[in-house]
Amino acid sequence: MEGHDMAFDARAFTAFERAAHDRIAVPYAEHFAPLTSLALGPLLDTARVAAGMRALDVATGPGVAAAAARARGAAVTGVDVSPGMIALARKAHPAIVFQEADIVALPFPDGIFDAVVGNFALGHFPEPEAALAECMRVLAPGSALAFSWWDQPARQRVQGLFRETIAELGLPPHPDVPQGHDTLRFSNPKAFAELLRGAGLSGVAVTEHRTVQAMPDIEALWRAGMGGMAVTASAIAVQNAATQARAREVLARRAEAHRGPMGFEIPIAYFIGSGQRP
Repeated sequence: MEGHDMAFDARAFTAFERAAHDRIAVPYAEHFAPLTSLALGPLLDTARVAAGMRALDVATGPGVAAAAARARGAAVTGVDVSPGMIALARKAHPAIVFQEADIVALPFPDGIFDAVVGNFALGHFPEPEAALAECMRVLAPGSALAFSWWDQPARQRVQGLFRETIAELGLPPHPDVPQGHDTLRFSNPKAFAELLRGAGLSGVAVTEHRTVQAMPDIEALWRAGMGGMAVTASAIAVQNAATQARAREVLARRAEAHRGPMGFEIPIAYFIGSGQRP
């Protein structure tokens, strides 16, 4: 089912995401942020982030994209629905303004930002059309918006390996995850582009990016997935210790397909979707 299913409880999903990211904030920053950081250069280039600009980083998490934008000389604000993530971002990057905010109710005037970016945020929005409308509202005319999001699990193999492990073991979703939201909806470039065009952006483009992330051992892969994928990994996290151990064994077996001379060489694939506010 897609994220705009009328029976879907968007507020409950946001509450789950908030609680989950509060819980995993520290391991996310340590073990999963290196994966999301792979997209920072292309993302900020696409949004044309440069010195003197006012930039908004939505779903900022531990503030990695916000920090990269500030390093380019931009005046950056980062927002996130998770107070735990905001606390972590403020501690790590005290010179940047971070505040707790829901993407569908941004606390900013119209047209105040010269760029809006979201690094691997899109699939976490239970109401993506409303989220894009808010981003458009705070974006200045002529300015760019750019979002990154993961490709399909067959090519984005951290996600793929964990999903295949869950399927092999027949693990049900976490009972607290509201059903009806498709986190892979925008892993389809056509759907990604349609969302951006539907928001009123012009010059819409969705570009494909592929790379490889080296991981020394199964512990690194396990920590990345369990510490970063709040929805997917929750199906494992809710299990007892014996089942979690079995999941780790299955993951290790499946990861052998990506064994290289330096450990595991995990294929990473993502899209960057962008456009300008007319």
